[in-house]
Amino acid sequence: MEEHVRPTRRAILLSSILHEPFSVLYPLLPFIFLKDLGASSFQIVLLVMLKPVVALFSFYWSSKVKKRKDLLRTNLLGAGILARVPLLLALFLDNIWLLIIASALYMLFSRAGIPAWMEMLKLNLPSKMREKIFSTGATLGYGVGVVLAIVVGQILDTNISYWKVLYASSLVVGLLAVFIQCAIPINGENHLVEKEKEKLNPWKESFSLMKKRPDFRRFQLGFMAGGFGLMLLQPVMPQFFDEVLHLSYKNLAIAYSVCKGLGFVFTSSVWSAGLTRVSITHLTALVLFGFSLFPLCILFAPISHFWIYVAYILYGIAQAGSHLVWHLSGPIFAKEEDSSTYSGVNIVMVGIRGLIGPPLGGLLACSLGLYFPFFTSIFLCLIGIFLLYFKAPSPIKAEIEA
Repeated sequence: MEEHVRPTRRAILLSSILHEPFSVLYPLLPFIFLKDLGASSFQIVLLVMLKPVVALFSFYWSSKVKKRKDLLRTNLLGAGILARVPLLLALFLDNIWLLIIASALYMLFSRAGIPAWMEMLKLNLPSKMREKIFSTGATLGYGVGVVLAIVVGQILDTNISYWKVLYASSLVVGLLAVFIQCAIPINGENHLVEKEKEKLNPWKESFSLMKKRPDFRRFQLGFMAGGFGLMLLQPVMPQFFDEVLHLSYKNLAIAYSVCKGLGFVFTSSVWSAGLTRVSITHLTALVLFGFSLFPLCILFAPISHFWIYVAYILYGIAQAGSHLVWHLSGPIFAKEEDSSTYSGVNIVMVGIRGLIGPPLGGLLACSLGLYFPFFTSIFLCLIGIFLLYFKAPSPIKAEIEA
């Protein structure tokens, strides 16, 4: 396996760095749409909602790699190209609807390639080494993001017209990262593969998996509740930051990327070590508790902008754990099985909560005020912790207790 370890480690580290420029820029799109392209509230909600919803469709793309080592590379490369080329073209057509569609395609295919990449890592790296290298790569990427965020924020505040050049450059660099990932040799790739005669049904397989594995089901329900709480905030925050807090692009970039990045970088190794020492359930509970503190701190931000920075530091700390848990839960729960179905369930759950969360968040903000979604978010994160540990009694046990 050593012949696969070194190129895989190099690909993880390099791709983490090269993917980061667009990761810094992408979250600023709603603010650019709102403040500089004159987007309507409906368009902002649609942009935010489509980001997770398209995961439902990426499910079909990722399901093709189940038990097919020979398709992993092609699947990842195709997803990487289809994610970036439409957005690269749309940047220079000056049409906000095309930009929204291209942004949705980016999220669809960038998520669609994740199961293939996770399975490649599972095949090429021993579990403990995989968690450590993946965490190191994420830390490197976020470290680069901290520096880039300051530079990008300053450029956009000085001259907003540069935003298209910045986005285009970051997409090209991201494509290079995909080519690096696809260049690694895959353990067992050349073994003879018997193609599935039966047509795959990813939805049926996912429901069957959730029914068969109560531990995985509890993980998904807990993560779902906490993630749903965060989704509620997505359409609300651009308006809250603009109308209530009056944040500049530089302040946004510092909060979102610098503070979040610092929280991520300084705790990523702790989360990685924790993943080898405690159960994924306990780690996920800590992640959700960290996420519950994020909206709580934002509620204090109108008193002082200091709380925005604290909020994103805490978010970064929780995100460091979430990044590991979400990406590696597939290989962890799968053990010796093919992990692509497990990772696919993660993706489709993002789509389901994204279908409901952002519109509901926008509706709550319109009907009950901008502050109400923040309280709801805190509550849902805490409910998620409860669901992680809740075990429904079996019918036989329930009758005996009665």
